[in-house]
Amino acid sequence: MISQKINYLNNYIKIAFLNIKSNIAGNIFALSIMSFSFFIMLFFMLSYINIYNYMFSFEKNNTMIIFLKNSEITRSNGARHSNKIVAANIINKIKKFKGVKKVDYYSNKLSYKFMLKHTPSIRTILAKIKPSYFPRIIKIYFKPDYISKIYMSNIYLRLKSMRHIKFVYYSKLMEDKINQFVFFTKMLGFIILLFLFTSSVFVSYSAIKLIILRKQNDIEILKLIGATNNYIKIPMYIESAIGSVIAFILSLILLSAIFNIFIYYKFNKFLSFFKINIIFLNGFDIFLIFFIALLSGFLGTYFSSRKFF
Repeated sequence: MISQKINYLNNYIKIAFLNIKSNIAGNIFALSIMSFSFFIMLFFMLSYINIYNYMFSFEKNNTMIIFLKNSEITRSNGARHSNKIVAANIINKIKKFKGVKKVDYYSNKLSYKFMLKHTPSIRTILAKIKPSYFPRIIKIYFKPDYISKIYMSNIYLRLKSMRHIKFVYYSKLMEDKINQFVFFTKMLGFIILLFLFTSSVFVSYSAIKLIILRKQNDIEILKLIGATNNYIKIPMYIESAIGSVIAFILSLILLSAIFNIFIYYKFNKFLSFFKINIIFLNGFDIFLIFFIALLSGFLGTYFSSRKFF
């Protein structure tokens, strides 16, 4: 029984390859279109995964910057002393917050030195500015386990209510923009995925329908001698599956080659300067597009053959 089924399967595969050889030009054209569709699917999946990964790492490395008010009498020793006391009191309060990892304080002079170090191109301009005009800054680093929108908003409101704090900056606005961009990418990717999936189904539908129309006489003869519908249809499903698998493999090889060229020329190191880590698709992402590729081939075969069988 098992050997008989294996023989049937071998016959189905042979018939499928004969169908592919009989219309090699049409199959190559269909294969190229499907490969392009699957490549775009994989590319958008890769883009979305990297954007989401950047958003996740962005949240985990969140910091908050506080700009302190300068006293009106900045040149007197008493004012300088009071500025240090105010900063020390605020730092002590911040250190009592749960989830705070580290607190750094930058006085006017330290802010000035920081700017000189990190912006050498405008050093001549900075040299003409007095250090006392630079802001006093407190930079807060948070533990990754505590980072969340609610937590950061709560800390933000608590700091805003304190005296001697002029402005509180943290990456909520940037985070919201990233979230909006992720949502936009997800919706755009879903629309493109749906369009490409439909086009792949249509390509498979057209390829199988051409085979049926071209071999309609042979199919009728097979029916007359007692061939079942499954005997005729199964090779078509195998043919569409083979085409889908080959198209998917070609698109994956192309995407992998482009990604490796990107890594070879060290573009990833340039992006790492901005804390952007480029990653490739994992097994689940590849399997998902592979499943979509197979499904498009099977649906195309189903819609094209149901009118004739």
